[in-house]
Amino acid sequence: MYEIIVGRSQDDLKKYGSLGTAYIGKHIVGLGEDAHMTSKILLDLVRPHVMLICGKRGTGKSYSLGVIAEEIAALPEDLKKNLAVIIIDPMGIYWSMKNPNEKDSELLRKWELKPKGIDINLFIPAGKAKEYEMSGILWDNTISLPAGEFSAEDWALTFKIEPFGDEGILLGRVIKRLKDRENAYNIKDVINEIESDNRADQKHKDALKGLFESADSWGIFGKEKISLDEMFKPGSISVIDISHYEGWAVKNLFVGLISKKIYQARLLARKGEEAKSMVGEDKSELPMIWLMMDEAHQFLPNDSKTTSSEALLTLVKLGREPGISTMFVTQQPYKLHPDALSQTDVVLSHRLTSQQDVKALETVMQTYLLDNIQKSLDELPRWKGTAIILDDNSEKLYGMVVPPRASWHAGGSPIAIQEQNT
Repeated sequence: MYEIIVGRSQDDLKKYGSLGTAYIGKHIVGLGEDAHMTSKILLDLVRPHVMLICGKRGTGKSYSLGVIAEEIAALPEDLKKNLAVIIIDPMGIYWSMKNPNEKDSELLRKWELKPKGIDINLFIPAGKAKEYEMSGILWDNTISLPAGEFSAEDWALTFKIEPFGDEGILLGRVIKRLKDRENAYNIKDVINEIESDNRADQKHKDALKGLFESADSWGIFGKEKISLDEMFKPGSISVIDISHYEGWAVKNLFVGLISKKIYQARLLARKGEEAKSMVGEDKSELPMIWLMMDEAHQFLPNDSKTTSSEALLTLVKLGREPGISTMFVTQQPYKLHPDALSQTDVVLSHRLTSQQDVKALETVMQTYLLDNIQKSLDELPRWKGTAIILDDNSEKLYGMVVPPRASWHAGGSPIAIQEQNT
């Protein structure tokens, strides 16, 4: 049967066909009771993309991210080794991908699929290992935030300090002295440096010390720099669980730092790949990156600046050249930064009801799409997992159904009724 491939240019279609694609759903043809599933819909994985997955709560956004990650994990080894996936998990739901989705085995069979866990590399916050073990969650690596890698502006944004206020000026002076003097330092070093400052009033020193003492109590900051070696392993699927970080400001600190490191590493690797290709040598062993993040509007909002905004905008605007794909998942696309929307080349949208969100999607549409987005969403049958997918490469929009997950999905809403095993 004919296959629909989204995100792939005509030249690549002729050259590669469906090689290096993800099976992300089936095309819906017809309306209402006459609707039925037909051709497979495949997503290009071998070129960098900026992808948006959206939909109101409970329609399957996080589920769809998991389907795509599973498909990357299932690629043939000679293709998979050229990719690595990093999933930023602010809700703590992707750890379960290690386990097969046995509860939906019958549904999977209808799709000619089988329950299967995937070999994710689960990173958890340093200091939280016992809590995870008590919950029966198997983890692979711990990760802490290196205090010395953040600028005074990062801390000011995190603590909501006015940069040119008394605490902000003190903060800038302290961080500059530490960076001039030391390669690495921790929160306690910052606190000591604040106390030793002889130019600030004690009340301003106490106020700033209080903020850093609170941050130190979170138990997530250290001296050691974050190593990307494990995350950048060829063919790896890394899930970074930041759900235990205290507040979105801290989560943004982490995402900003990781995004900067990804960009710098791939930028350097890309130069090496080009240099080696000129003389016929093998390419770099550093794979292309898929950076996927849930609740993306919290990291790259449309109406404010966060500590992750600048780094993510760099990936959106410049990341494709060095081989970085970004996937933004949100239930509120209108809250996502307009530059992220404008750079998107593949949109997978589950049902939306907010007019603000629908209008945000319409800004992604070009003149070649005359159909109304709301009309396309309203015409979807009321099946689980239905969505529309917009492909800027082929300039087409399709109705589709996302397949069931092969691995366990921990993102469903809890229920107070205890179901009985039969």
